[in-house]
Amino acid sequence: MSDKLRWGILGTGMIARKFAADLPKSRTGVLAATASRGEATAKAFAAEYGGDGMAGYEQILRRQDVDAVYISLPNHLHREWTIRTLEAGKHVLCEKPIALHRQEAEEMFEVSRTTGKILIEAFMYRCTPLAKKIIEICRSGILGEIRLIRSNFSFHREASLEDARYHTDKGGGSVMDVGCYCVNLMRAVMGREPDKLNAVAHIHEFGVDDYAAGWLRFGKSTLATFTSGMTIESDTGTYIAGTAGTLKVDGPWFGENPIHLHLDGREPEKIIPEAIPGLYAIEADAFCAAVRGEAPPWITQEDTIGNMDTLDKIRLSAGIPI
Repeated sequence: MSDKLRWGILGTGMIARKFAADLPKSRTGVLAATASRGEATAKAFAAEYGGDGMAGYEQILRRQDVDAVYISLPNHLHREWTIRTLEAGKHVLCEKPIALHRQEAEEMFEVSRTTGKILIEAFMYRCTPLAKKIIEICRSGILGEIRLIRSNFSFHREASLEDARYHTDKGGGSVMDVGCYCVNLMRAVMGREPDKLNAVAHIHEFGVDDYAAGWLRFGKSTLATFTSGMTIESDTGTYIAGTAGTLKVDGPWFGENPIHLHLDGREPEKIIPEAIPGLYAIEADAFCAAVRGEAPPWITQEDTIGNMDTLDKIRLSAGIPI
């Protein structure tokens, strides 16, 4: 392996562009090549972000100058291309959610184990100092016993069948696209799996859930709610209430907003998160550290499997196609 981790990217969509734009800000990564279905798209991407542009995803797998591959493809392609990439001897950073359902995720991690290559789900927000601080505060006990969690993530964009998120057979829908963040954070804060849940969803004319809401129970005392949406702009904040205080963050997903901490008997505190060079830059560095054995993955296999299992149950509860 060279001094820097040499990256290949599968896909040239919005998330691939964000990753490629941030990669030069990382300490450890360099873009070697990007693959798209079409040569013109791949060449245009390479002209903007560097590296080689290649037609056909399999081209990346044959390159000797690629150590790790970032899979930014639609959800239904995660399993196939993760497995093919691992078997080609490359480490894999696969976009969230890692698979269409738990069984696929388990199969992907089994291939990771047998090939000896690293596989990590790309929840970039979990790499941020902000997310780490939220989890640290909640698990420290200073909020007392956590009783209520509200976590929300939604946006408005015109629905289109050109967008994979509006296809049921491609793992589309708001729960899989952004609700997965809320579920991931609530589980991380609690450090355990929910023992009960329920959800409802609005099913768009295209067949996917374009907005949804649900609740989860952790033990006997902790209730958590979430909302997710792709066609409705709403709150993106997270609020956590314990028996000894509260914590609030407006939009914890991008690592920028302060934590508002209010502990009983103390003045409210505003915690400013450490500045980061870029969301995907710190994710690339964290991935490299895991590959080189310098740090454990920021999201473990068990965490990813648990999140996928919870997403499966939420979708079943709400009548969302899986």
